[in-house]
Amino acid sequence: MILKNKSLWRLGFAISLLLGFTACKKQDTIRPSIEKRLSVLDSTRLTQPEKSLSELDSLLQNSKDLNDKEQALLLFNKGEALYLNDKYLEAFNTQQQSHKLFVELKDRYNEARSLITLSGAALHMGDIETSQKYALQALEMGQSIKDKRIEGKAYNQLFKLHFRLKDYHEALSYIQLTDSLYSTEADTTSIISIKNNKASVYLKLKDYNKALASYSEAMALSQRKRDPKTLVSVLNNIGYTYMQAEEYESAEKFLRGAVTLNKNIKAINAAPYKGLGNLFLLKAQNDSAEANFNRALAIYSSKKDMKEEIDVRDKLIAISIMSGDYTKALNHQAVRDSLQLNVNNLEKDRLLNFANVNYEVKRKETEIQHQKEINRRNTWLLISTVILFIFLLIIAAFSIYNTKLRAANRASKLEQRLLRVQMNPHFIFNTLAAIQNIILDGNPIKSSNHIAKFSKLIRQNFDYVRKESITLDKEIEMVTNYIETQQLRFNNAFAYSIEIEGIDDTSSIKLPPMLLQPFIENAIEYGLKGKKEGGELLLKIEKNGKELSFVISDNGVGRSAKAKDEKITEELHATSVFLERLKMRKKGEEKTFVIEDLFDTDNNPAGTKVFFKLKIND
Repeated sequence: MILKNKSLWRLGFAISLLLGFTACKKQDTIRPSIEKRLSVLDSTRLTQPEKSLSELDSLLQNSKDLNDKEQALLLFNKGEALYLNDKYLEAFNTQQQSHKLFVELKDRYNEARSLITLSGAALHMGDIETSQKYALQALEMGQSIKDKRIEGKAYNQLFKLHFRLKDYHEALSYIQLTDSLYSTEADTTSIISIKNNKASVYLKLKDYNKALASYSEAMALSQRKRDPKTLVSVLNNIGYTYMQAEEYESAEKFLRGAVTLNKNIKAINAAPYKGLGNLFLLKAQNDSAEANFNRALAIYSSKKDMKEEIDVRDKLIAISIMSGDYTKALNHQAVRDSLQLNVNNLEKDRLLNFANVNYEVKRKETEIQHQKEINRRNTWLLISTVILFIFLLIIAAFSIYNTKLRAANRASKLEQRLLRVQMNPHFIFNTLAAIQNIILDGNPIKSSNHIAKFSKLIRQNFDYVRKESITLDKEIEMVTNYIETQQLRFNNAFAYSIEIEGIDDTSSIKLPPMLLQPFIENAIEYGLKGKKEGGELLLKIEKNGKELSFVISDNGVGRSAKAKDEKITEELHATSVFLERLKMRKKGEEKTFVIEDLFDTDNNPAGTKVFFKLKIND
């Protein structure tokens, strides 16, 4: 009897172990129904992103019915869909959840895949260190599980990281490793992308022959795959490469090939027309350039791609001014300014809508909570107290809201005043006239370089005016661009120097944008402009502890001499805008601001010096 009981006990124990093992195995498998739905969603992720995300959210809401493997894969696919639709923060947070589950499941393959997406999302958000950490982890994991595809993707991510850092030689080594791993793969689309990436590095290194060779390989693969859309993109890239190599006939041939292929497949693509416009502008064939820019403009306008439309209109403004058609230039400028305003407003509206939605949700939650409290206690005294409390909350909320609106309005007006000070129409037209003279002298390359520099200066002004702060190296780059543009106007009648002391890394220091240009403009316009030769402009930046001091000095005719001929108001110097911006920082920096008139040994005006300090955080 005892032996019989022992046998039964052993049998029961074996059955329990078998059931436990089966339950564990079930947790590590994915049901066919879920697998089928994921397969369908994978094919619609790019074509129907919103539908794909909605479907994934619907599946994840029933998380009680999902095992760990299914939940991890659904979260991974949601993270991928968010990443492909440029929602990088959401993608990063979602992918961290899937990565945690894959670690617990010891699924090293999918763990490595999630690490690659985490690296990509971090890179797009500007977190270089985190991006590199995840990419290296994915590479190590791909090598340990001997998965060449994972290893290649990790190398490709490291390529993107170093390309972003402008470390092109290191980027080239990584993309070459990726290419070697993918050369035996059947994924033609990925190989084409790798060839394009390799060519883009060669282009940055100005090795045009190798860039063209890589693009040619991508073109051959696109033709073999019979993918005309990809082929159009490759033809366009080849055209731009020949353009940079100054082989304009070959550039035109490939760009026109892209246009023809677009027509054959009935695709609407503005890039080849824009490329032809740039090509003819370099060749000083303004009529042809204008015609192609107008074709590109029509497509960008129909697609409501305002940023590209702004870029094309900038070129059309320059062409109109060069051809002397100032009415057309002003018309383009008016539309361009309207588009820029729309871009700014869309961004502001997005932020305001987000804030308003949050405010409404919180307000409704507060009202419901107070109503429950009133109904629960059911006393007039409590009702009166709650109503009074709600009333005070509403007053406080509206007071805070109005204060924020007034601050935003003040900041917007200050931004507009700053932009008007920076974008002096007199300076713009004089600079364009100087560029026109270079063109008339028959030097299209030099004029093209100055047009590019001038358009970059305008773009920097519009980009930086909306930012609260930029790095010191960007401020110096913009100031240098502005001074060299002014040197073009005055035919290098003055020299300049920029001295930096006590600063090892200018990219690590942040300051309000466009502080220096107004004073440099004053030094040139009201000091050095009146000096026929030997003009010198000095910008000195020095770091002492947590303070950054600035000195802008010139050896021009001085304020006193110039004031006899012209009235120089405080607004003309942009001093009021400058001081108001410093006051808004609430650090007392405006008290350090000094304008000093310089005199020589005979007490004659010998220039002007501007000095101020900023407090910085290490």
